Amino acid sequence: MTNPVDLIRQERLLELTQQLVAIPSVTNHEQAIADWMADHFKRLGLSGVRRLPVAESGDSVVGMIDGRADKPAILLNFHMDTFGVFDGWETDPFTPTLRGNRLYGLGSHDMKGGAACVLGAVEALLQAGTELDGRLIVAATTDEENWSRGAHEVIKTGLLANCAYCLVPEPSNAASLTVGQRGRHVFHLQFYGKTVHAAYGSGVNAVVDAAKVAAVLSNKRNLDLGYSEPFGLPGTLEVIGLHGGGTLILVPEQADLFIDRHILPGQTLAEAVGQIETAVSQANISGRCALTWDERPTPAPSPFLVPSDSHFAQTVTRLMREEQGVAEIRHVLGRSVADTNHFAVHGGVPTMIYGPQGGNTCECNEWVDVASLTAVARTYVRAALELLCE
Repeated sequence: MTNPVDLIRQERLLELTQQLVAIPSVTNHEQAIADWMADHFKRLGLSGVRRLPVAESGDSVVGMIDGRADKPAILLNFHMDTFGVFDGWETDPFTPTLRGNRLYGLGSHDMKGGAACVLGAVEALLQAGTELDGRLIVAATTDEENWSRGAHEVIKTGLLANCAYCLVPEPSNAASLTVGQRGRHVFHLQFYGKTVHAAYGSGVNAVVDAAKVAAVLSNKRNLDLGYSEPFGLPGTLEVIGLHGGGTLILVPEQADLFIDRHILPGQTLAEAVGQIETAVSQANISGRCALTWDERPTPAPSPFLVPSDSHFAQTVTRLMREEQGVAEIRHVLGRSVADTNHFAVHGGVPTMIYGPQGGNTCECNEWVDVASLTAVARTYVRAALELLCE
């Protein structure tokens, strides 16, 4: 039987990346790429291809290589959406442009190059007629750059019930494996004051109260945001919005303050809530305020961590080392959030990130390193063979 690893070709991975970049798929406008993906899954010969509608976005698409349902399964996931087109592009963002070893185009690095690695790996496994003990599930998700509603539609199917591993080719640095990520919560403080005519003073100014709390939160010396020694990464807090008042000749009676809080594995939402409440008390505001958080249609992306000494992490680390020809693979903690948080926490699937290298990610003139695609795809094929054929 043909070894599927031998069927991985850089030219094919480049072709797939170019095809995906050429299909515009800005968040909330992903139906065209979902249509292409559903057809492609069927062309590949994946079984059980399903389209999972996501309102105002586009369908997530799932399919699989069959295996025994009572054996551990693996999920290969990538998202199809991108951010919008920012100013400063030197090429047409939807026309893939190859310059040396860099392929330029919107989403080329985040994460259509990674998607091509998954598609290339799956194509090789099917062309080789590979028989796996457990199922290999492929999920192309929508709405990742927004609420991860597409990922939650996949979770709702129940397909992940016996899934023991998840690999996602989000953008990566060379020789690094992301074994976990911080989580994210968005806090909303609503301030209530008392309006009076601005010419006469007094009253309770809600905007001033919001500014006082923002000032306390901006002084990081007041806050213990946590620090992960193994990964050299702190928790973070940033004020991301302050709204209230206007041009009317009135003291504003309402204001809103929004706070971004990234927490580390092991930290809790309750701890983060307590910090915000402490900041409010320290600010000595004149009016009252109400605190809410995570006002979103899906659960907040919580932090997670796959132990570095686990069989999953050790297997992928060894394969990466062999495919990249390096002596050491560094285990890192992702700074922000993605569908991965949802699959790991709400789907209950140990999840790690390994994808191609590139640059200008989520900026103008985004590019993916074409040479890095091959090692990723080969690693994914070998991981499926080792983890599902033991």
